[in-house]
Amino acid sequence: MLLKKVQVTLTGNESKRLIGKAAVRLPEVCSRMKNGRQLLLIGGTTVSAMSEELGFGPMRISGRIDAGGTRSALHKIPAPHNLLVQAGQAVNVDKNIQLIVEQMDSTALIIVGANAIDTQGRAALAFASRGGGSRGYALHNAYIRGLPMIVLCGLNKLIPDVGSAMAHTGLSGVERSMGAAIGLYNIFGSIITEIKAFEVLFGVEAVAIAGSGIGSGEGSRTFLLMGEEENIQQAWDQVIALKGAELSGDRGSLAVCHGGCEGCARHHGCMYKYAAEGIT
Repeated sequence: MLLKKVQVTLTGNESKRLIGKAAVRLPEVCSRMKNGRQLLLIGGTTVSAMSEELGFGPMRISGRIDAGGTRSALHKIPAPHNLLVQAGQAVNVDKNIQLIVEQMDSTALIIVGANAIDTQGRAALAFASRGGGSRGYALHNAYIRGLPMIVLCGLNKLIPDVGSAMAHTGLSGVERSMGAAIGLYNIFGSIITEIKAFEVLFGVEAVAIAGSGIGSGEGSRTFLLMGEEENIQQAWDQVIALKGAELSGDRGSLAVCHGGCEGCARHHGCMYKYAAEGIT
């Protein structure tokens, strides 16, 4: 048995695609797909990548963080932000996600992304709307009832302490924000990062050895992969194939909100809203 080491670098988008590929291979997901159990995909760019791997296409993206701050989509489009998958079919449940979650039991599985994770295995999702909207209420219901959940999240979302972050965030106390002020909501479940993805897909050990870079490498992560020669070759080939991967998400939902747009009314502290209103 010949062991090998290789070093690879993944951009944020490439990591999302890798995690999406691994997610569909997770035993918890495969068993539910095989047995016709419910699988609820709660939209985000990494979960959207998983949706594409399942053959259901990209999902609608709502909130996002770009160079301008914590922003939202400019337009509300009909593409699904929340997908219920069962017996090989996927249904848009944006309008009734609360009811769907209320009817779920422990045989179902919820897949969600995260905006922050830490080394203690904690994860949090950001919300800019009061109460987190219908999706926030649905997740709270799932949390209270202990429904199984898996969190898909790249290591570029790693922060020092999710607990401390949650203790200090909140909409009402923020006077000015680059984009909508956000609060964090704790989500629970197994966190699938690139490290787990390499293990699931290729049976190799991945160690994160460097973070971010310059130009197109901003936000990237560099990994050392270790394992048997054949497995390492497969992992290497997959990373090469992922190079230049685009962001997953319905194209119509990727246009970003701006000052004076429809979403401004529900956004707190946003400097773009205030600028549009002539407030300095």
